[in-house]
Parts: sequence; C-alpha cells; structure tokens
Amino acid sequence: MESVRRYNRLILGRLRTKAVDQRVAIVGGGISGLSAGHRLAESGLKPVVFESESFVGGRMSSERVNGFTIDKGAYTLPESYRNLRRLVDQLGIGSLVQTPGTSSIFAEGEEHPFKVGSPADFLRFKPLSLRSKKDVVKLFLYAQSLRSALNLGRPTQKTYELEDEPASDYLLKHYDPQIVERVAYPLFCELFLGTPEKNSKLALLATLKTLTSFKIFAFEEGMGTLPETLSSHMEIRVETPVLRIDTKGERGPYEIHTGGRRPSFDIFDSVVLAVPFPLIPSMVPQLPGDLRDYCRRVPYSPSIVVALATERRLSQISMISNLLRTDFKTLGTVICDSHKSSGRVPQGRGLLTAILCEGASRALFRASDEQISAQVIQELDLFFPKFSENLLFVKIYRWEQGALQLPAGHLLDRDSVRQYFENGIGNLYFAGESFPVSSLEASFNSGIQAANRIISRIGR
Repeated sequence: MESVRRYNRLILGRLRTKAVDQRVAIVGGGISGLSAGHRLAESGLKPVVFESESFVGGRMSSERVNGFTIDKGAYTLPESYRNLRRLVDQLGIGSLVQTPGTSSIFAEGEEHPFKVGSPADFLRFKPLSLRSKKDVVKLFLYAQSLRSALNLGRPTQKTYELEDEPASDYLLKHYDPQIVERVAYPLFCELFLGTPEKNSKLALLATLKTLTSFKIFAFEEGMGTLPETLSSHMEIRVETPVLRIDTKGERGPYEIHTGGRRPSFDIFDSVVLAVPFPLIPSMVPQLPGDLRDYCRRVPYSPSIVVALATERRLSQISMISNLLRTDFKTLGTVICDSHKSSGRVPQGRGLLTAILCEGASRALFRASDEQISAQVIQELDLFFPKFSENLLFVKIYRWEQGALQLPAGHLLDRDSVRQYFENGIGNLYFAGESFPVSSLEASFNSGIQAANRIISRIGR
C-alpha cells in the first residue's frame, strides 16, 4: 500500500510541475549518457543518470593502481573526434596531450611500422608481397573514389549495395588473399574489436577512406578524465541498474524501477536510453515489436582488456602493436601505455594493455582471471621475450558489449526502424554507439542529439 501511495504522490507532483521543471532520466553512464546529461544541464535541466556499475564512463573509464594509470577500454582520442575535443577545450581540461601515435604490425617474429595516409604507405609495408601491395593500393584508391557513398550516417542506395557481403568474401574474390590477414584483420581487430568475416565490405571501405595521417591524443590522468569531469556536474546514481521502464501514457510519464543496494522506483517525464541496444527490450517491455526485434539483432563483439604492469620500462616498442591471428590466438592489439604520457607509469616501470582478439574474448569471457592471465602472458612472452619475468601485477576488465559490429545488411536493417532513433517514441529517446558505428565520437554525438530533441520539445 505504501508503494501505491508513493506512486500516486509522484504522479500528482508531476501533474503540478511546470514544463520547465521536467524531470529527465538517462539510463547508462557511458559517454553517450554523460554527453546527453551535460547538454541537458547546460539548458538548465537537472537530469538523473542511472549507472549499473560503480563507476562512470563505461569503456572510457580509467583506474589508478599502485601509481599506474590504466585505461579500461578506449585508449586514445584521435584528432578526427572534433566534437569531443571541442568539449574538452570548453571544459578546460588541460591534461589532453598528443602521443607519438606510432603503430606496427607484428608478423613472423618481427615488428613492422604500419602507417596509412596515402597509397604510397602501403608500398613501403614489408609484410606484404609485391602483388598484395599493388592490390591494396587499388583497394585504397577505390575507397577514396566512393566519397559520400561511404557516409554511414547518411546511407544511399549505393551504400546499401556496398554492404551486401562480408569484407573477407569480397577481398578473397577480388584481391590477393594476403590482404585479408595483413591489412583487413588488423584494422577490424583494433578499430572494431571484430574480424573481416563478421563485418561488411562497406565497413572496410569506409575505414580505409578515413585512414589518413592524423594526430592521436590521450589524457595524462587517463581516459576517464572526461567522464569523471562530466559526472561532477550532474546527479549520478551508480550501482543502480534499471530493471524496468513502464510507460504510463503515449508520451509518458515513465516509471523507472531500479535494483542494486536500494531497489526503488521514480517518475520521469522523459527518458534517454544510452545503453547497448540488446539490453533495451528487457528494460522496456512496451517497445514496438519491430524495434524490439531489431534491438535484439544488433550484433556486438565482447572484449577483454588486460593491463600488465612491469618492473622495467617498455618504451622501445610502438605505442600500438597489431598482432596477426596467424601468429597469435589470444592477443589482438597491445598498447604500450608509457607512450601516452610521462605521468601514467611510475619512473622506470612499464605498462602494457593487451586487448584480446574477438575469438579469444568470446571463448574466455566466462573464464577465470587466472586462465585469462596465463594465456595472455604466454603470448606476450613471444611478442616481448622474458616479459613474464618482470611482471608486477595484472588487472582484467570484461566488456560484454565491447563494440558494435557492422555485418552485411546491418544498415539496411537499421533503416527499417530509423524513425524511432530520429524521433523517439513519445518522450523516450535513444543514444549510444549504434548511430551507426562504434566510436567515442559517434556515442558522444548521439547523446547530444537525444538531449537536443528533449530541449526542443520543451522549448528551453
């Protein structure tokens, strides 16, 4: 009875509230949810962010361990992320520093510098045969010629035609097979946390088109600097998972039921869903059937990130090393964190962040920390001789929805429910990295867009 009386009081209070005092809930404290909250707060609203974890930022979070700054997922902020970097400047966060940005491919026991900015860069890449070099130049030039057809945010009929098959099938049909393993796989493994078999040729061509020379930045105190700064300006309820959202009318209000240490419910006028799409149907049972089915189909790759601190510095390797699956079954990408900034690692010590390949992340996701550590260390000893002899500690982070995948037909499938993302459902809005690619910039932009729709509706 007490819960019924409380609900009635909340509803009555909402009816008496002026439009300018509307309550907005944001489900998810990752960068998309926090950017939505920041924009709403700028307009004078006071959003409430619900986060199931004990920290904010999602894969853009950091942790300080024994003097080491560890990035739990995302590890750089490229120059191309213009909107995110503009926000950093506006907030006055002065700890964003440019990194060397060096990268390499580790093939057959040797490290090879890998830089893509023009066709000539491919011609200098030693792990490719002469035939492969010629083919990859043709592929790169073809990607450049497609221009607006590779704009995933504004797909055309040509865009849909380009996503009709997996990248691996397309490459094996038209180019030297070596390109799949030594060009496409490293790109998908690092940028998509996926593989050329599970992503379309459109995803490959769009990626190649944008791979030009650019600067890479990182936060001196960790990537979590930005989400922590944003969260300090709004109400965040951590360790408060949203269990269910009930719609009480065509345009709300919305009753949000939460779990965690203090299960409760509250009433909000608008809701921004800033979580991976597969999580939404169980939260919102009243979704339209076509949208519910789409959300369940959206494919993500799991990700396991392993941070390993060492007794001695490891600065002689590239900042980013991509490992081939023909040589490594567990490791996908290795980041040398001491390249990011001097304050991240204690003097004389080292820190590597190993990101497992898609197959290993999927196979080991429910495995013990000990089993994951053993496999990672075994392969790091091949990549970096005697690495295990200098090990200080290991930290493991698991992300069930590590990164959105772009399989054949994904954009066309998404187009069938596009109206929900653009207009919302009543006063229920969507944000997240499914708009339509997996990147911090895309997540940030989607949060801002969702917030702007709310602001426009209430006339702030």
